[in-house]
Amino acid sequence: MAEGMGGWRGELRRSAAMACVVALGIRCGTPLTAGQPATSLVLGEAMRRGSTARVWIELKGQGLFRPGLPPGPVAAAARMPKPLALDVQTRLVYSERVLELVEDAVPGARRAVDAGSSTGPPAGASGRARKVVRHVLQAASAINGEVRPTSAAIRPEVGLLVAERRDRDEPVVVVSPAGPLTRSELELVQTVGDPLALADLLPGAPVRLGEHWRVGERAAQAVSGYDVLTTNALDATLESLDDTRARVRLKGRVEGTALGGAGLMNCEGFLTFDRRMGWIDRLELNRAETRRPGPIEAGLDVKSTLSMTRQAERPPATLTDAGLAGIPLEITPLSLRLLLVAPDGKSSLLHDRHWHAFWDDPKRIVLKRLEGSQVVAQCNIAVGPAAGKGRHQDPAQFRDDIRRALRHRFVQFLGAGEVDGDPAGGFRYKVGVQGREGDLGIVWYYYLVASPAGDQLLVTFTLSEESARGFGDQDAEMIGSLRWSAASRGTNPQ
Repeated sequence: MAEGMGGWRGELRRSAAMACVVALGIRCGTPLTAGQPATSLVLGEAMRRGSTARVWIELKGQGLFRPGLPPGPVAAAARMPKPLALDVQTRLVYSERVLELVEDAVPGARRAVDAGSSTGPPAGASGRARKVVRHVLQAASAINGEVRPTSAAIRPEVGLLVAERRDRDEPVVVVSPAGPLTRSELELVQTVGDPLALADLLPGAPVRLGEHWRVGERAAQAVSGYDVLTTNALDATLESLDDTRARVRLKGRVEGTALGGAGLMNCEGFLTFDRRMGWIDRLELNRAETRRPGPIEAGLDVKSTLSMTRQAERPPATLTDAGLAGIPLEITPLSLRLLLVAPDGKSSLLHDRHWHAFWDDPKRIVLKRLEGSQVVAQCNIAVGPAAGKGRHQDPAQFRDDIRRALRHRFVQFLGAGEVDGDPAGGFRYKVGVQGREGDLGIVWYYYLVASPAGDQLLVTFTLSEESARGFGDQDAEMIGSLRWSAASRGTNPQ
């Protein structure tokens, strides 16, 4: 790793007085530990545009998974399922090149790096990295235990990524210029421990050895995975310092919500700051979390270890100017959309990142739309019976089936008719329904979708009347993006 790469001993020999007294005010070549006097030290990212690194992020955890009840009607006597043993391992490895900076993000950070290195990064503007391009070398996860074993990996064709922290108060966003990621791929590559968000673990002002500070809220979110914080009691302490590296102790508690589920996480660990490169090169954090079930995910009682390692490297061919030529590196609303494959694998559609999978099995996927901590819509995608080549269920019968299924909840039809879709063919029919569930007004949008080969899907959007007013045409956009596989289109996949 970067250990042993100290590059400023020669500078100390050439200008001991300046390095020791003027720049940092420490004893030459002598590591400092807590309790020794020192002048204030600036610890802040001071990276250079175009610098490249290899990054490893790993998360290993064990504990209990507390599943909720399945979707659909539940008997009054139904009991919550028993907790299940859980073992989780994820690993993300990539090469990264800095594209854009937040220049002078921490006043004095560049001066600290320059004073600490005679062989560090080339001269030029420095600051916190804002936007990077990444070439994924490995991205995989495995979940085992008493839960249903699952694994995930990233497709090679979407392995070039752009990551950006658009605003200091916003999380890191990751996209692939080559096409939409799936939700499972996104969870692999837009993960806890992202270096773009870790700079806020460092103090925003000069600190002395042994001094404490409260880490920034975005950094607390970045290491906890909570999208909303209610309490940030994660503290940092400058624990030790030598010629090339500062070590910071991390300890404290974070409370917040992840996808609407409230949780509490106790954290303890450390980071090391490479003063020559001007970045955090190592993070190791032990985390103990208890999270209640939320509207999207089940509850958890898990102990885990999060680690991040960063090491300077020469840019791989894929990240050179020649390798990136012609590749769009801007993040757009289109590149932010995610790919969802139907339960039978015969079709796929696109959706925005507010939709989350709540349930999936071979015949059905249930998505919930989360805005803040509030579920505002639900989308059920169910595989229907095959109708035969060039055929589909009769629309009149489809409307009658809807009315019978809703029974007393039905108020009136809002409209019905065929809608546009995939130019490659197929049938798409929409029925809007107004209804009531107790005192709550409900709107349903039903879609009957059939391929040229006769494969059928029933897609249902459920919203409150209040949510429907701001929902717009999101249902039509999702159905309009639906594409059938080659076999369902009746063409030869070869």
